[in-house]
Amino acid sequence: MLKSHFNLRPDDSGEQEETVEEEQASEAAEEEKVVHPVRKLNRFEVCGRLSLLGKTAEGDGYTYLKAKCTGMSLTDISGLKYYKHLQFVDVSDNHLDLDALQVLTDLQFLVLIHADKNILHSAALKKMKYLQVIIMNYNLITSVHDIYQPELSTLEVGYNKIERVSFDNRMPNIKCLDFRYNTIEDISNLDFPKLDSLYLAGNKITSLVLTALDTLVMKGCPYMGGSGEENADLGNEEEDTEVRIEVLAALPRLKRINKGVVTPEERAEAKDLMMQWLEEGDKDEEEIDEEINEQESNAD
Repeated sequence: MLKSHFNLRPDDSGEQEETVEEEQASEAAEEEKVVHPVRKLNRFEVCGRLSLLGKTAEGDGYTYLKAKCTGMSLTDISGLKYYKHLQFVDVSDNHLDLDALQVLTDLQFLVLIHADKNILHSAALKKMKYLQVIIMNYNLITSVHDIYQPELSTLEVGYNKIERVSFDNRMPNIKCLDFRYNTIEDISNLDFPKLDSLYLAGNKITSLVLTALDTLVMKGCPYMGGSGEENADLGNEEEDTEVRIEVLAALPRLKRINKGVVTPEERAEAKDLMMQWLEEGDKDEEEIDEEINEQESNAD
């Protein structure tokens, strides 16, 4: 039986969790009610916040490619639209909603948008030709279903209020997804052929059915004996060999767990554990046979 099947919390933890959730909900409601005074970004203010000199997209001259307008209490960033060659924009730590952020979609060469710590309820920007990176941590985003950018490779939306990972339109170039510290329970809808980095710490996930997963890093997680705290010191954390076998038995496609490559001996032990689960009725025979075939395939 997997350790994750046991209830490891004290009896009163439910009450404590409810209290914390109620407080967080109350704080979020108060934050949404706040009406921020209008603060427009003047086009001349942008001049002192430009950097990264480089060639224009047309290659016919040089210009500044990056603007960093952070911590200015901005509600309106229309002043940026005059700098049509910008490729990287950071407007973190302001008071921007999605409507205010849409002005960036007029910058046709934009590659990266960084908008942490704003009041965004959605990341559904209008389609942009070259946009590859969206970073919107610490906002109020509840869903990602309406996000679509044809060239998007990185999406960071940690510390939001996302409950479900589901996209209406397929984005084939996604390589990195960061959903840390949301309220996600299910990731079975993830299907990105180029995905190589997936961050899910601090969610409510109970199943790791993800067909392309071959590397799993669980350092610091309570399941591996860690504290579950994001900034905890992991240097002295010892890895439980039994837990590695349990994880491998549940996810036979894995080639690496934490920093250690899965060994043939571990695969053999995981195969025995799967058979034990079959005898105990934890899994049906068809499921076990499929996982054993995967084990043998990976071993080859």
